[in-house]
Amino acid sequence: MLRRRFSIASCALFMAAAMLVTGAARAQSAARTLEGRLSVLWADPRPGLPGGAIRFNLTMADGSNVPLSVASVDQLAAIRAFGKRVRIEGHDVGRAAPQKAGAAPIAVDKISVLDADAAPRAAAAVPTTKRVLFILLKYKGDTQTPHTPTFYSALTNPLTPNTTLKIPATINGFFTATSWNNLKWRADIAGVGGLNPTQWLTLPKTKSGYANCGWSSACADVFQLANDAMALARAQGVNVALYDNINFVVNNDLDCCAWGGGFVYQSKLYGVTWEPPWGQDASIYVHEMGHSLGLPHSGWRYHAYDSPWDEMSRGSRAQQVSCGTYRSANSGGALDTLYCSEPGGGYIAPYKDKLAWIPAANKVVVNSISTRTVTLEADSTPLGANPKMIKICLVNRACDGSTAQYLTVEARVKTVAYDKGLPGEGVIVHDFKANRTPVGAGNACFFNTQSGWAMPIDATPGDYRGAPYCDSGGRPYPNYALNNAQYTVGKTYLSSTLGIKIEVLSRVGSTFRVRVTRSK
Repeated sequence: MLRRRFSIASCALFMAAAMLVTGAARAQSAARTLEGRLSVLWADPRPGLPGGAIRFNLTMADGSNVPLSVASVDQLAAIRAFGKRVRIEGHDVGRAAPQKAGAAPIAVDKISVLDADAAPRAAAAVPTTKRVLFILLKYKGDTQTPHTPTFYSALTNPLTPNTTLKIPATINGFFTATSWNNLKWRADIAGVGGLNPTQWLTLPKTKSGYANCGWSSACADVFQLANDAMALARAQGVNVALYDNINFVVNNDLDCCAWGGGFVYQSKLYGVTWEPPWGQDASIYVHEMGHSLGLPHSGWRYHAYDSPWDEMSRGSRAQQVSCGTYRSANSGGALDTLYCSEPGGGYIAPYKDKLAWIPAANKVVVNSISTRTVTLEADSTPLGANPKMIKICLVNRACDGSTAQYLTVEARVKTVAYDKGLPGEGVIVHDFKANRTPVGAGNACFFNTQSGWAMPIDATPGDYRGAPYCDSGGRPYPNYALNNAQYTVGKTYLSSTLGIKIEVLSRVGSTFRVRVTRSK
């Protein structure tokens, strides 16, 4: 059994920051021990707007949901338990309201993973086709529909896009290429009459009944919407239990955000997304469906969502076209243009590794004092004989598990599908830390602190103006922040503290010769 104990210092920090109860109430708060399935939800704001949230939830055996308050310093470690059966030891910090957005009745002191399969992932993934159900949903009293039902199957199932429907890329095309055929999606669409509908289902509540706010906050009661939607689909004869993922497709805005993560319904854990019209696009879906696979964000070195090298951060766009309109509830009913795009930033190698997509034969692990010269093949190109990633273990740091910290090295080029939007080409180095404290608190350049396990090590530090400016300092794109984070031929990363030296020696086509020296 894998067990994680939260430190006394972490609990103290959490209780000081939360300020949910008075000192007297804290003294009387009851200790609680609960068992259930842990899910995590990420709320991501509309591009260009602030906002966002992370919610932790425990689904009990009877189907009830208990929101969890996890100290910020422990959130990234807790995400490792996403989707697993866990025992929560904690205490009450407020009135329990399990189904209400924002309620936090249980402050978590300790998480113990109960699943027998809690061991690290296997060295190689088994190629999988996951089934995903798109449930088309109109708010009560709102008759507009941003796309036809056939749009969503065309957005997902083919490997090549449908230009007639103005779809420049598909979800299946991205995941098939990015996972090297390890993950494919098979989509069905649900609406009035069941599968392959011509009409959308109508929710029992208005927009304000599920999300009584606009762009300013993450207020949506997404679980209530999900439960209502699943009941509507089942009433139309849809067997929801056949699916691995559910995409709740909403005909108007939610709150600030699109959502992705996990949801337990009738004892089954589903990967889920909640997408308003502006998020019904391949680029947004691969981000939120990445969350449904358990991936957190990456980047957050200079500001929120600052890495163009990963679709789990800001990502990049290879192309973007206008593909529809809707009247935005959050913008007072103003007509808003919808865009469909081709993801151009891929997934980073350390996250592919966490999903077990990189075969052992395509990964080099440096775990002792040595010098290795490796020919790295660009991350986006098909698998071949050359490595896709170098993993560098660090002295006195765990290289696996809940406290792991290591460096990863990968090559990136923008001549292959789903990396075509990158700002440059070269070698990218990431600092991976499984229990990283979220980045950005108290810094005006970060409108949220939803950082993840992996942070790029910038080859050109010092070319971004931090607070209070939070801008490029007049430098033209891409010569600032992480847009020019790549190490090109002749560049070296050197850390005397870690005893690590990474040299980019040469390039031939999509391969880079990289020399790694570990001196400690």
